[in-house]
Amino acid sequence: MRNTTRRLLGAAALLALSATGLLGGTASASPGDTPPPAGDTRAVSAAKNLEWDHDGACAKAGLTGEAFDEEDEQGAPTLPSTRTETHLTITGGLEGYTVTGVVVKGGDGYNVYTAGKLGELAWVDLHAPLNKNGKPAGISHWFFCAEKDDAVTTTTTAPASTTSSTPVTTTDETAPTTTTTDSVAVTPTTTSAPAAVVGADDSDLANTGFSGGWMLVVGLALVAAGAAFVASPKLRTLLRR
Repeated sequence: MRNTTRRLLGAAALLALSATGLLGGTASASPGDTPPPAGDTRAVSAAKNLEWDHDGACAKAGLTGEAFDEEDEQGAPTLPSTRTETHLTITGGLEGYTVTGVVVKGGDGYNVYTAGKLGELAWVDLHAPLNKNGKPAGISHWFFCAEKDDAVTTTTTAPASTTSSTPVTTTDETAPTTTTTDSVAVTPTTTSAPAAVVGADDSDLANTGFSGGWMLVVGLALVAAGAAFVASPKLRTLLRR
């Protein structure tokens, strides 16, 4: 009787342990914890959901840096990109930052793309893990992680102040101006007036008040008559008669 009871208790305990093991195995093999196929050799897939504003989002995705949403507050893409229902292409970076990776969520999981595997931009045809049909699931959202680039420095120039800190004293008095004139020796200049032209008749004769003009006329008349007499024989004949 005692042996039968012990056997029954042992069997019950064995059944309990077996049930516990089965339940534990079932919980560990929950479909929600199994990552769906990434469908891209450049990506690593993970199950469930991850968004940019979750605590430690980049660390959970295995990336470094700060998480950035796919759009800014105005709804514009934070990274230059193009997107279809299932595929995403990154065409440029974020000024002042170095992008370390991209997370693309869709279906039952998300794909993590690291910059090292993507290589140089552009990064084309990024997508979410495969769905049950073996095709990329539709993209529900995506975000990226980036580190501050210390090599990029921004110089901010303070606006020039228009207010002088030094008081300016204004007076109405004008300081006298002293003008010094150097004395310059002036050499007198002598100007010679042109000599008066003296007439031929007045060169050496003193003015006595006597005019001899009529005598000159009579003399000239006599000379002319003498010349005519000499030159004309008829005139000489008439004078002889």
